[in-house]
Amino acid sequence: MQSGSDRVRSRPVTRFVLMNIAIVDDLREESDRLEGILKDYTARNDPGAKISVFRSGEEFLDGFTAFAYTVIFLDIYMEGITGIETAERIRKLDGDVCIIFLTTSSEHLWGAFHVHAYEYLVKPAAAEKVFRVMDDLYRMHTDPKAATLDFTAGKTDHHIVCDDIVSVCTAETNYLNIVDREGNVFHPRLTFSNVSKELENDTRFLLINRGILVNMDHIICFEHGMCLLRGDLKYPVFSKKLAETEQKWQNYTFAKIRSGQKRTQTKEVI
Repeated sequence: MQSGSDRVRSRPVTRFVLMNIAIVDDLREESDRLEGILKDYTARNDPGAKISVFRSGEEFLDGFTAFAYTVIFLDIYMEGITGIETAERIRKLDGDVCIIFLTTSSEHLWGAFHVHAYEYLVKPAAAEKVFRVMDDLYRMHTDPKAATLDFTAGKTDHHIVCDDIVSVCTAETNYLNIVDREGNVFHPRLTFSNVSKELENDTRFLLINRGILVNMDHIICFEHGMCLLRGDLKYPVFSKKLAETEQKWQNYTFAKIRSGQKRTQTKEVI
């Protein structure tokens, strides 16, 4: 077992994604405006990101290959093939790429529902809305196995991969117990709110009771009001939210299974 206690510092989780972004719009003024917004965003958040602009669906599809892009901003109405037709052809090759439709009116959105668009932006898209969508995409694409929780305890710097964290719970005043998959226990002098704020955008972590946060990838089951995890860990679940908490875990597990099946089916099609 490893343990320690000392003044603690925490650092934000690092992003590990370099976006490859495509803009497909036949109106130069609109595409130039969106490109400017995205350049402003990536300059602040991802200087290595690449932004490519295409003036038609035909031009984009001519050189398109599966998994080449992270996100595609696609105008619904263009000369030649429409954005919806372009999206249909994209989906035959790539079931994972995020498609964000650009439209002049929300009344056209239902026609694009079947291609599973990630988002719809009414033109001209406001910078704050584009920024919000990009923030969501980065959170979704950040490699969960690479993200770390960084702190100091016992005069030693620790960089624990979030994938390896089993649980975080309140211990003594101003101290926490952080348990990893190997059974190591760390005691940083850090408030629970500090750590939960660090992990709030990581969908694997679930608050099961006041001061108790668990990694759903390490849950074994719920039994008699308790949450059982690997390493023989057992924590009480807030009784009034027991059914809701267990349902969240089941939904998370089901979503992981569906995501894995989707990737396998896409590769088989290609």
